[in-house]
Amino acid sequence: MLLEMNNLSVSYPEFTLHPVSFALDAGEMLTIVGESGSGKTTLARAIACLSEPEAQVSGQVYLNGRELLAMDERARRPLRMKEFALSFQNSAEWLNPSLTLAEHLREVLCRAYRGAAMAARMEELMALVGLETADLERYPRELSGGMVQKFLLANALALNPALVLLDEPTGALDIASSRGITALIQELNRRLGTAFLVITHDMKLAADLGGRTVVLYDGHVEEAGDTRALLDHPRHPYTRGLLQSAVGLNPVRDMWGIRPTTVSYTRQPHGCPFYGRCTQSLPACAGHAPELTAQPDGRLLACNRGGVLTLLECRGLCKAFGRQRVLDGIDLTLYSGEIVSLVGRSGAGKTTLARTLAGLLPLEGGGSVEFQGKAADFAALHRRLGGVQMVLQDSQAALNPRMTVREAVEEPMRLSGCFQDGAAERALEDVGLFACDSFLTRHIHALSGGQRQRVAIARALTMEPALLIADEPTSMLDPSGKANLLRMLKGLQNSRGFSMLFITHDLDSALKISDRLFRLEGGTLTRLNPNDYIQVRFDGLFDAG
Repeated sequence: MLLEMNNLSVSYPEFTLHPVSFALDAGEMLTIVGESGSGKTTLARAIACLSEPEAQVSGQVYLNGRELLAMDERARRPLRMKEFALSFQNSAEWLNPSLTLAEHLREVLCRAYRGAAMAARMEELMALVGLETADLERYPRELSGGMVQKFLLANALALNPALVLLDEPTGALDIASSRGITALIQELNRRLGTAFLVITHDMKLAADLGGRTVVLYDGHVEEAGDTRALLDHPRHPYTRGLLQSAVGLNPVRDMWGIRPTTVSYTRQPHGCPFYGRCTQSLPACAGHAPELTAQPDGRLLACNRGGVLTLLECRGLCKAFGRQRVLDGIDLTLYSGEIVSLVGRSGAGKTTLARTLAGLLPLEGGGSVEFQGKAADFAALHRRLGGVQMVLQDSQAALNPRMTVREAVEEPMRLSGCFQDGAAERALEDVGLFACDSFLTRHIHALSGGQRQRVAIARALTMEPALLIADEPTSMLDPSGKANLLRMLKGLQNSRGFSMLFITHDLDSALKISDRLFRLEGGTLTRLNPNDYIQVRFDGLFDAG
């Protein structure tokens, strides 16, 4: 084992990196991801034994079987650059502006090379990272950001260390330079067998590098495992939030980021660090920190609820009207806190599937629907908080025109016996309608189409649904109204944390808001990859020539 950490912990007066344990084999690629302030750089510095003087470091760090933290600095110094090397964030700041690149390399190479051998090694290193020999006589200020990063890689590789730690290697680079550094890391890993531990907040970089990924949040490891598995099926709500926020992985989707904390509280020392931002947290999570445990698929996960919850699951769903088979063995799973879009031509059966999953049509053609792990009792789910609500396509037909706005919005709560004072006003404000007395007393028939659609959504929100099914909610709106409603729905989903099944024939709208996308055709579902439907790619704009 090349690198092994056992309960490595770092404490500062204002921040603590809680015990971290993992291992890295020779030639392996490991990426540490997380938001700014999650502890990534703190971890890298601790591994390299370069923590700030005020830090309290505990645990063990083994490199080729030798415990680094137990050594004194004199014993560790010969190992740096020869057995492991670290390239820091804000890379240009770590180069002496008064020294040429040759002089920088000479400071490292003098430990193992002399004379002609040193000169030859310099040229070899420059070629290895794609720089010219003539660049050796240049000063750091004369280099671009990508060239600086390449040179620092050359510097780190000068004495052939088995392990290189890179802190945000592409953070300040343009697209082309970032792609070049990523390809270079992959090539060096493949050709030289160098193990890389890469610190980044860029999920696309993690995806491109592959290997394994560790997810850090507020000094805690939340999830760890094979990078491809984490990207394809994140199990922790925080990991999923990072992926949903990654512009490089979602080039056409509206970005909202992970929601800010929704509660005012002082987290208890042993509480879950993600409580308050998590869309599926329970009150008990505030006082109980989950343990990082091994999962059946081999990954590590720290979540009191076992990871992202399965909200609704249908299996083998069939539906026919007379001799016409509309749904033919539909299998669909909806997870907590996500938006799934269902697209298809008019008449494909989208509304039929939506109404069946909402319990508005009977399960008479075969199949099953489960909600939160139990057979769906739709009569109860419609009449309780945290259940299922549906926004119908035609808001004019869905709302009683003789009712006032207040009566229409409060009706579901009154019928279900869970009336909450002020809930109607809050829901109306959430959908962008001013809940003043003059508006609340207006009749539905006096509203515009856009206002009626928002009232219909507010009516559903008063029941605080865990799942909102929206059937063509923008089909009757003009382009401006459609854009505003889409952003409003995504914003509500992000802030409230409900799941949404979005039914539409408009692929462009679906691409803007979806976490996952399915097409219904011929009675069957096919999952679509949104990136397959991007007509123009802009990466090449930054390429030379």
